[in-house]
Amino acid sequence: MFTIIRRIGAITRLIEIDSNQHFKPLKLNNDLFIYIIRAVEQPGMFLAQLADAVQIDRTTSFRTVKSLVKRGYLTLKNDPDNLKIKRVYPTEKAQAIYPTLHAYEVEKSQHLLAQLSKAEQATLAQLLQKLQV
Repeated sequence: MFTIIRRIGAITRLIEIDSNQHFKPLKLNNDLFIYIIRAVEQPGMFLAQLADAVQIDRTTSFRTVKSLVKRGYLTLKNDPDNLKIKRVYPTEKAQAIYPTLHAYEVEKSQHLLAQLSKAEQATLAQLLQKLQV
């Protein structure tokens, strides 16, 4: 059973290596592109929600968001009801690059799952959903 977790880890590392190389020219390596994808798909998340969505600790996530704000991909706005909460929104620059980022995700997903039938893909999704992190 331990080999299953090792295989999941190996797949994760391979995808990370590939995405780092793919997005290096855009300076969106080190998984920065994931933050942009999440912000475009779910604009207005507060910082903690975004950290949870990318499954990164909140301190690292906040630093990354600040970096993406400086680069012009994201903006932070105060929540109108609770000024302690900052909400994350994509900029036009993020919206413009989103189709490229999303296409990469789709391409990698299709490649990774190509050997599985639709039923096997559904079973895999159900099983992964059961995993506790």
